[in-house]
Amino acid sequence: MDASIPVFEKPHPRLSVLDWTRNIQRLQNEARLRRFDSYELRQRANQLRNETSVTTRWDNYVNTELLRDRIFEVQSWREKQRYTRECVRDEIRALKEEKNATELDLESLQIPLMVSSQCLSNRDQRVPPELTRDQLGEELKKELHIIEHSKRVLSDVCHMGWEKLKELTNVFCRLEREIQNKDDALNLEYHVKDLDRESVGISFKLDPTRVPADSMTEESYVHCIENTVKIAEQLMSESKALRETMFKSREQARNQMYAQCQLVEMIMRRRVFDIQRARNEMEWQKYKLETNMEKVDREIESLRASVADKINPSKLVETRLEIRTRRPVLERVQDKPMRGLIEEFERVHMSHSMLEKKLEDALTTYHGMYDHHQRVTKDLQYKNQALETDRRLIEIRKPLHKPNETEFKRNVGYCHMSDELVPE
Repeated sequence: MDASIPVFEKPHPRLSVLDWTRNIQRLQNEARLRRFDSYELRQRANQLRNETSVTTRWDNYVNTELLRDRIFEVQSWREKQRYTRECVRDEIRALKEEKNATELDLESLQIPLMVSSQCLSNRDQRVPPELTRDQLGEELKKELHIIEHSKRVLSDVCHMGWEKLKELTNVFCRLEREIQNKDDALNLEYHVKDLDRESVGISFKLDPTRVPADSMTEESYVHCIENTVKIAEQLMSESKALRETMFKSREQARNQMYAQCQLVEMIMRRRVFDIQRARNEMEWQKYKLETNMEKVDREIESLRASVADKINPSKLVETRLEIRTRRPVLERVQDKPMRGLIEEFERVHMSHSMLEKKLEDALTTYHGMYDHHQRVTKDLQYKNQALETDRRLIEIRKPLHKPNETEFKRNVGYCHMSDELVPE
């Protein structure tokens, strides 16, 4: 057909209206599916975001509570170990006091030991005609044996006390170390507990879930702590028993020595009772010398204790002065505490020197009295033969005495002591 206007068509096949409608419907269905998938995706994403957010916050809360519980647990163990440490410190202090008291008693045995040995030696210096095996010599030997036995016992308990102090010091240092470890661990736990998502310094780590090679289980951790506390309690129990043993040993040694001394003194007084009036004045002087020697001896012990008591104050003030010299340069001020410590240092050393001087004077006095006592004893030894003669005379003259006349009255008559007795 001829046309006045030429018409050009694309070289593509033409669609029918039905196909065109189907294409539109297919696009609509696919768009509907895409919107449904998008809706499902958004809902699931929202749900996942909510769940992960809740899970993350809950896990953080749970772990924070676990850290808080762990902190409380560590604090509880630390307080228990602190209490045990204080108990161990008190036990060490008490054991040191008992050990020092036992050592002082052990040192105080030197004087009775020397006195007993000197008594035996002095009695052996008697002239051969006067050497007899009397009860006084036997009791003096028994007293020497008691003193030596007491010395061995006190030396043994002092050594045991030293060993126990070493063990208590070791467990005390162990408790100190474990308490310090718990303090460091608590500092880290507090820091970890206080961290949150907004904290500064948080970052990704290389292998945060690794377990250190030297880690232990909770059972091992609790067992280690309980073992330390158990060892400390056992050592404190043994130390308490040892302190009781020390006290018992001291008191037993003191009582035995006192009883034996009383027995020896009784025998000596019984021998003195038979001495004639001519010897009473010399024996009285000897008794007065012995009494004053005991007083001077006690005074010497008191002075020695006072000199020993100045050792720790001297160490204290010197330690304080030495420590204050390590202050920073700008803080090395010659302040009132420094002047006070220097004055205390001078006074303590002056007191120590005065006490040592007084101790030397007391020792000189004691030795002078002891020398005079030896001269009196030697003079009395020369009169023993006459004393034994008088005793034999008393035994010989027994048949001449009245039946109602006691030995005391006979001694008064023989020794002419009736004028010296208090009238009834």
